[in-house]
Formats: sequence, structure tokens, C-alpha cells
Amino acid sequence: LIFNKPSKFSSLLQVFYLPLSLNKEKTMSLPIHFAPLQGYTDDVYRRLHHEIMGGIQTYYTPFLRMEAGGVRSKDMRDIRPEFNEGVPVVPQIIVKSMKEFDFLVNVVEEKGYQQIDINMGCPFPLQAKHGRGSGLLAHVDIVEEMAKAIREKSHLSFSVKMRLGWENADEWRPVLDILNDTPLRQVTLHPRIGTQQYKGTVSMEAFEEFYALCKHPLVYNGDVTTLEQIQALEKKYPNLAGIMIGRGLLARPSL
Repeated sequence: LIFNKPSKFSSLLQVFYLPLSLNKEKTMSLPIHFAPLQGYTDDVYRRLHHEIMGGIQTYYTPFLRMEAGGVRSKDMRDIRPEFNEGVPVVPQIIVKSMKEFDFLVNVVEEKGYQQIDINMGCPFPLQAKHGRGSGLLAHVDIVEEMAKAIREKSHLSFSVKMRLGWENADEWRPVLDILNDTPLRQVTLHPRIGTQQYKGTVSMEAFEEFYALCKHPLVYNGDVTTLEQIQALEKKYPNLAGIMIGRGLLARPSL
């Protein structure tokens, strides 16, 4: 029933969410993207949020990963077009090798998607210690191979979501050199290192340096929870292409 008749649930959820969406006095022009959150922002959540709240330019799916030679059935279900109809969705993949990259790109493309986001930011040790997510940033040789493959797949549009590094806050430097020479739709930066996970503070000093050097449309991500923060980012970084919010939107769906 949830999958086939979301409008019935929408009418109930509006009772709780409508009061949150009434304040429209303050506005901003930057596109807002919904960051993927494992275990939370599945197709049902995305569809309900899109129908009730709206205002999101792109919803990124929780990452698809290769496991036991394939993709988990629940992850495949999450990107099925019939469960995402009418919602601006971009699948995200997380990989540690070209084998995984090629496999997952093919899986996503076979579902009819033309846009794919590459996760170079996941901070969770189970992934990062195996060279995925933020753990991939230390493997410049693999990033270079991926960049070459992206250039060859000109019929697809790729983006990257990344952190400053896994253990070292300078790991982004050689990676950005590669990305700047790669055709990408956009780059999203969360200015922490992976080992921080979500602790401590974001490094706006590092973000500003990245902002100055990045040749692609740049999206900011990290610790955004209020409209005032969004407006301040827009004012301070006039060339910013957008803002990606995860936990802030999960806590306040009307943000």
C-alpha cells in the first residue's frame, strides 16, 4: 500500500508537516539537494517528502554497493524507476575499484538513469577502511582510472560527493587536480575528514581554498540546519552552485 498509494499516506502526514511548511517569508535562490542517508531516505521517504514539502532540486539515493558479486535486492528496489516516478532522483554508487565502478555504472544505466553520483565521502569505517567513500581519496591511481572511464562515458552525466580526506585533510588536493580535468556535472564537498565522521566542526578555511580551486559547479554540504545558514553561505560564496543538506532536512523536513 505504501509503495502504490503514497497519496493516502501524504494526506495523513500533512497534518503533522503542514505547520512546518507555512513560513515562506524568507527565500533563497540556491538549489537545495537532499543528501542520501542510509536507512532513512529510501524511495518511500523521498516520494513523500517531494509530494508534501517539495523545494528540492535533487534527491540522492543511499549508495549502491557491490556485495557478494551483486547488489542487494533492497538497494535495487530503491532505484526502480516505478518507485521513483515524478521524483528528481540521482542514484549514488560507492566503489573501491574499477571492477565495482564498471559493474555499478552498468546497473544504474540499465535502469534508465543518465545521471550518477560517485560517493567519495562516506566516513563509516566499514566502507572507508576498505577504500570506499572517503577512503577512496587516498587512492589517487583509482580515481585517475575512474576519471578516464568517465571521459569515455560521455553519454552519462557524473557528479562527485567528497570529503577533504579520510585521515589527512590534504588528500583532496591531488584528487581535485584529477576532477578538474574530468567532465563532471558538479562536485559536492563536505569539509571534514572521514575519521571525524560527524564530530567536531567543518573546516570552512579548507572549503574556501577548495572553492577557489574547483573548476566545476560546487555544492556545499555539512551542518546546515537553518535558513539563516543557507542565506549566509549564499552571500559569502556567490559562485556556489547549490547546498546539499542531509541531517538538517531529516530533522526539519520543511527546511
